Amino acid sequence: MLPITDFLSCTDPLDEFDSLSYHQTHHAKTYATGLAAGRSKTVTGIAREVLPAQGDRALNKFLTEYDWDEDQLNHERLEELQKHGKTRWSQDGYIVIDDSVFQRTGKELPGAGEFYDHTEGEPVWGQDLVYAFYTDGKTSYPLVFRQYEKADDQDQDDENETKYDLAREMITELEEEVGVPADTYLFDSWFAHDSDLIKHVESYGKDWIGPLRSNRQVSFDNEEVRVDALEERIDKVEREIDEETYKIWTRTLPVSMLGEVRLVIAEKVTDEDEDNPVKYLATNKIDAPSAHLIRSYSYRWRIETFFEDSKQDLGLGDCEVRDSDGASRHWHLQMLTYSLLRLGPESSASERLVSKASSLRAQLEHGLKEAIYNMFSWVRDQPDRDLDGLMEEIDHLFLHSEGSL
Repeated sequence: MLPITDFLSCTDPLDEFDSLSYHQTHHAKTYATGLAAGRSKTVTGIAREVLPAQGDRALNKFLTEYDWDEDQLNHERLEELQKHGKTRWSQDGYIVIDDSVFQRTGKELPGAGEFYDHTEGEPVWGQDLVYAFYTDGKTSYPLVFRQYEKADDQDQDDENETKYDLAREMITELEEEVGVPADTYLFDSWFAHDSDLIKHVESYGKDWIGPLRSNRQVSFDNEEVRVDALEERIDKVEREIDEETYKIWTRTLPVSMLGEVRLVIAEKVTDEDEDNPVKYLATNKIDAPSAHLIRSYSYRWRIETFFEDSKQDLGLGDCEVRDSDGASRHWHLQMLTYSLLRLGPESSASERLVSKASSLRAQLEHGLKEAIYNMFSWVRDQPDRDLDGLMEEIDHLFLHSEGSL
């Protein structure tokens, strides 16, 4: 049982979106509420658990048949986020480029195929989305995405190149259409491997930071060596950064396919990640202090939290619609739901917690506890009401769900 009233107040901005008609706005609010609060995140589950949903057929038509532009909806979502200081982007922010695979079983789902899942360490059957994600010291939220669809005859190299193309396409949209002012892009080693992607970022006058794979070639003392081979030839200096101890070495030198870049080799002394104890960070921010580069790159982890929250709590991988346009709309509405939770009710005590918490799961659990406490307080203050009357009133205030977060 989860409160519906607080979240519905968060959906009020949808009333101003030009991309949706009056009835479409009602369906969008219903769908977003189901993604945020429902036990089942499918069309059928949302129609069953969110009242009045007008049935699963109406919601399915909203996703697959109604005439509305999900790209315009997404741009309006981003415009709404800029109206609030706590979610407004800035030059000091970061744009993270990364992809996520979510496992599925349906063979007929749009873009479903066999993809390598880095979290599982093996190929899985599922769907793959490439995201651009904004983050800074006060907020984080998705910007745009593209679905990667693998052709049957593509090999692994072709897959990489196609994902790079999608990343460049998103960067072009963010720079030329959306106008995100963030100065720095963050990549993992997968995307940082592509020199064309790096050049594309630099063509807009933007900076980038990304780790090199251990076998990347660098020019050092007039020799071409693997970056991990530098470990035997350098002396790292121990430094404290944000209460963490690192051993650091840095120099500006040529790296294969990237040209002259700043290289930072950083090893966290207390790092328990035995599979990857050393980071080889490369960047075009030649004059930036090492501490700034390490702090900046730590923001990339925010997109991993987004993926985890969205898969576990917000239905990212739960769409069963077999229509490709319907699936795209589901994922756009999922981004909208995530953003509405980031905004939260302006006067809510739980909203202050939202801005500080790193996981939406913790935020939703806090809201549930707060709602139950408020419910019992309200019942206590109604001594003259019979049980049936109290339950009728509670039914108006709460969304019924068989499960919990």
